[in-house]
Amino acid sequence: MTRSLHLPNDVLLLVGEHLESHTDRWNLIFVSRHFHDLFVSLLYRVVRLNNWRDAYSFLCAITKRPPLTRAVRELDLSGWQRDLIPQEDWQSLQRSTTLKDCVEVSSYSPDETAQWNEHLATGRGDAWIALMLPLLTQLRQLHIVYYTHPICLNHIMQRAINGERPFQSQPGFQHLRKVSLHHQEDVDHSAAQEDAGNDYHQTSSALLLSFFRLSSMRSLVANSVVDPTSDESDFDVEETEQSHSGLSSITEIDLRHSSGNHGMEALISSCTDLKSFKYQHSDSHLASHGYLPSAFYHSLTRSKRTLQTLWLDHYGDHYPFTSAGLNQTHDEWFGSLADFSALREIRVRLPNLLDIRYQNEPTTPLLNCLPGSLETLYIEGCEERHMGMLVSQLRTVVKNRPSRFPRLRYLDVEGAFQNASGDELGDTSVPVSSRTDHTIKAKIMQAAELLHEDCASVGLELHVHDRAFSKDLRY
Repeated sequence: MTRSLHLPNDVLLLVGEHLESHTDRWNLIFVSRHFHDLFVSLLYRVVRLNNWRDAYSFLCAITKRPPLTRAVRELDLSGWQRDLIPQEDWQSLQRSTTLKDCVEVSSYSPDETAQWNEHLATGRGDAWIALMLPLLTQLRQLHIVYYTHPICLNHIMQRAINGERPFQSQPGFQHLRKVSLHHQEDVDHSAAQEDAGNDYHQTSSALLLSFFRLSSMRSLVANSVVDPTSDESDFDVEETEQSHSGLSSITEIDLRHSSGNHGMEALISSCTDLKSFKYQHSDSHLASHGYLPSAFYHSLTRSKRTLQTLWLDHYGDHYPFTSAGLNQTHDEWFGSLADFSALREIRVRLPNLLDIRYQNEPTTPLLNCLPGSLETLYIEGCEERHMGMLVSQLRTVVKNRPSRFPRLRYLDVEGAFQNASGDELGDTSVPVSSRTDHTIKAKIMQAAELLHEDCASVGLELHVHDRAFSKDLRY
């Protein structure tokens, strides 16, 4: 005689939570009615929406079964594919009480309702996600794709901050900790950003800053962020800094493919306990004035006692000319990091780490530019002509490690170290198999050998590599 084993629901849920595959969780709900009722919420822990059809289906599901709204912990639209809703489908959607009710709750006027409908009908992910955000009270992570003029999303964020409808009965985003913002060009208006001018940057800045005003937030990742330029009188940077200074609980900022004309001062100044700041520069934005390392030094100085990770201009894009004219600032010295007393990891370009813009030797030795708390140092953009100087500077750092940098464990040097291939040299007579592709120049390896010996003697790990291929020198 066999007896069935009845496990408590709490134990079953723990087992279900260890199933990472969405397919496995999906199969669970078909085992029995009991399993369906118990595990259906697991399917809604992480929700990924890729188009308006996914969004509408999800909206219907959570409005028909309100308990599911409390199950959603992560909402991800990073794979969103925007397409216009066919007229026949849109007419059907407009007859949907689910969609009409959600728009009515979020809209304040007939004009605003028309705006919502216009953005929804064009398949904009920012409008669809704005419609469902008031319903998701337990969100922890949010990944958004937004386009030029995210008006609906801006409305929702501002009303959540102000406690206005539809957030009057329950405050919004009480548990939201991590947000990723991905800007995409308007597919219907390729020149939308150019036509929008300053107004576009004011709109995107307002959206970004709204997340800094949520008390639960800890981490923000965003791309294509552009600081307002100094001639944009309608957006007062100093006023923004004063109104939000020291109010944000965000500890990690990661800005990719961005342009900080003011060193992202408005964002950095709002953080009381900034621990990680990562910035990748790009001159591709129309409003970019070029990379200004000194502006970032000014902004980050206020975080010198809390900052633990600093990435500056990691594989950034620099053009010879920007909207401000000849681009001559990206190789200027950032300034000494010696006073950043909590800094553990640094990733920075060589011309920004050492003041070598007009000379071969730095005005301030590397030994005096690094904090004593340093554990990992990545140096990018080293030119061949500077390799000897950098090795000398790093050897001094390694020799002083016991007294000055006792936590230092890892050094990484990246530069244009690759041998030119036969194609690049114009030599077509050399067989492909015998060309010197994917090798580091012998003189670079020789220069690094002395540094290798020093590192090996104290147990330091050293990497020297070229970004164009994966091979490196691992000591």
